[in-house]
Amino acid sequence: MNILIADDKPHIRRVVRGLIERHDGWDVCAEAEDGIQAVDRAKQFKPDLVILDLAMAEMNGFEAARQISKERPGVPILMFTLYASPQVEEEAQRVGVQRVISKSTGYMLVPAIEEAFAQLNHEKAG
Repeated sequence: MNILIADDKPHIRRVVRGLIERHDGWDVCAEAEDGIQAVDRAKQFKPDLVILDLAMAEMNGFEAARQISKERPGVPILMFTLYASPQVEEEAQRVGVQRVISKSTGYMLVPAIEEAFAQLNHEKAG
């Protein structure tokens, strides 16, 4: 499964890449440092899942998610952000984000990816 990571902080991308690459069968197909790059790389690399930060330069995670959802319908998008709140979760769902994970609970990211892939496989099988 190929995963796109979009975050404006290189050290966050490094940590997330490490979590993903420790998992059998998961690869990081691309990284992006802003929302515009995230949308472009989602078109170019056609990832199976996208991890987006909310607060990025050029284009925020909401707008990037909206565009990626249009371009790649059905691809799970997870928002990994410092700004998790009920309002953020509501807006995220409206633009096609499957789940919001707070960076303060980063240990929840891998289970969220597993859950997203399990749902994808279930939908394909059904």
